Amino acid sequence: MEKKEGLFNKTLMVTLANGKKVAARIKNPIAGPDHLMTSSEVATMDFVRHNLAIPVPKILAWSSHAANNGVGAEYIIMESAPGVQLSTVWRTMDSRQKKTVVNSIVALEQNMLNAKFAQYGSLYYRDDIPESKRAPRLYAHGSRRFGSEEKFCIGPIAHRNFYEDERATMDLDRGPWSSPEDYLRSLALREEAWISRFAKPNIHDDPFRNVSGPQLKEEHLQCLEQYRSVIPALVPTARKVLASNLWHSDLNPGNIFVSDDDERRVVSIIDWQGCWAGPAYLQMTSPSFLACDGAGLPSGLDFPKLPAEYDIMSQDTKAIMREDHKAQMLHKLYEIKQLYPYRISDREARTMPVRAAGRTWKDGILPLRLALLDIFSRWAELSRSDEPCPLRFTREEVQELKRQRDRYVDWHDFLDDVRTTFGMRLYGWVSPHEYPSKRALLEGTRSRLPVALTSQLEEILPQDWWPFRDTVPLPSAPEVRV
Repeated sequence: MEKKEGLFNKTLMVTLANGKKVAARIKNPIAGPDHLMTSSEVATMDFVRHNLAIPVPKILAWSSHAANNGVGAEYIIMESAPGVQLSTVWRTMDSRQKKTVVNSIVALEQNMLNAKFAQYGSLYYRDDIPESKRAPRLYAHGSRRFGSEEKFCIGPIAHRNFYEDERATMDLDRGPWSSPEDYLRSLALREEAWISRFAKPNIHDDPFRNVSGPQLKEEHLQCLEQYRSVIPALVPTARKVLASNLWHSDLNPGNIFVSDDDERRVVSIIDWQGCWAGPAYLQMTSPSFLACDGAGLPSGLDFPKLPAEYDIMSQDTKAIMREDHKAQMLHKLYEIKQLYPYRISDREARTMPVRAAGRTWKDGILPLRLALLDIFSRWAELSRSDEPCPLRFTREEVQELKRQRDRYVDWHDFLDDVRTTFGMRLYGWVSPHEYPSKRALLEGTRSRLPVALTSQLEEILPQDWWPFRDTVPLPSAPEVRV
């Protein structure tokens, strides 16, 4: 038996007496809401497997009621995914094989885009959700039907962001929502309610998201109210991009399995925890393994080209340029096939406020303020009417926000450089066996920094600028923060 532990789940890879391999996954309490998270994931996997022909492991047994089973925790037992993880072979695959993977992902996601639901929310078996919390119908009017309407329903969103900390016990609007405006508004109202009652300075104590200055409730509430005032301008008009579609938001190479042969076709996709049916224009993003530097990517239907000075470069530099070009070509292939048909004007201006509104106390208020400033500057293009922009910024406020933006970017560039240098994952997570050595290395590094440098950093960067510090109790999870 092999044991795999993560922040949100513990998984046991078991070989049965008959030789069959299964995965038994136990949900950690912090993963998301009781019952809803597990029951929605099971229903979603069932739906996409049988109705949309998405290759996912078959569910063999499950329980979303920890108090009523012998395990004492929510669990899912499923068949082991066939093939090999993409993460173990991606670097050794040739261009043809990588193109096959991209085309496979596009085809599978197209199946999901074909299913348009009546409302926004998570997918469940009808019997798992009270009738009062179900959307009245499964599919949108006039859309293609994939059957099982008597079996499945759209219900409240099961995403952990709606249940973190005290939010789990609060009376919040968790859907299902009948319009994108309702969903966008619920993000702000959720945070306003939580900030008003429970927010404390630095409650998350996350140095990787730290910003200078104290967090003031009044500033957050005012900024969220401003966000709510511009919601109508954030929603595109094209019906296609507003469709309610299921989407896998975490297609990292560890969640994709490919065939163990020369073809390398996609044979299974795992980890559907937290997936939900939301507005297509907010759901659709490129898979993380296709990420590349966007600075050199042409817009629209144009493909990237090698640099004009390529012929005079050294052989080593040419090799690097060719690899970068291949990565850009794969990204562009996905973009043109999948994202381009769902393009909207001013995408970043419309989506950034939505991403920032639900995280102001975690990430600081600056990202939302900058997003609102962008809306203010683009109001003529975004607004559907002649109504004046409800936002106001003085010249001095604009200049100060730009100064804060530059400082914020410098700070996060510094954090990325430090994290990469010391070989740590996002937010400082390391595997347990590395923790003692990494901690000793970091403490030694900081102690050797020149006093003049640390004094300068303390002046220009947030208080307690050193990001790797133990200031909260260590979690019981197998990975710990240093």
